[in-house]
Amino acid sequence: MSNNGFGKAMDKDQDKDVKQDDKTTTKDAAETTKKESSSKRSRRPVKPEGFKEFEALAKGIIEADGSSYYEWLHERHQDIILNFNVSNQKQITNVAKKGE
Repeated sequence: MSNNGFGKAMDKDQDKDVKQDDKTTTKDAAETTKKESSSKRSRRPVKPEGFKEFEALAKGIIEADGSSYYEWLHERHQDIILNFNVSNQKQITNVAKKGE
């Protein structure tokens, strides 16, 4: 740029401006990322209040009975899937027919 003292001062000021712009850009990007991640968190299902306590109690009752809590839970999951498929069998059949 310029070799005089004024030119050097301008160069330094321009460098400061560029560095500040970089910081602002980085700060804006960080805020955007935080907003996106917080919005993703809000879409997740939230466990109801007291869930952990009830889960622990249910687990204790089932295991005191000599059964596995996780086997019991797995069976409940299977029941939900099977009942869903049976109750929606007509819709599933119609979708399959449309696909042919």
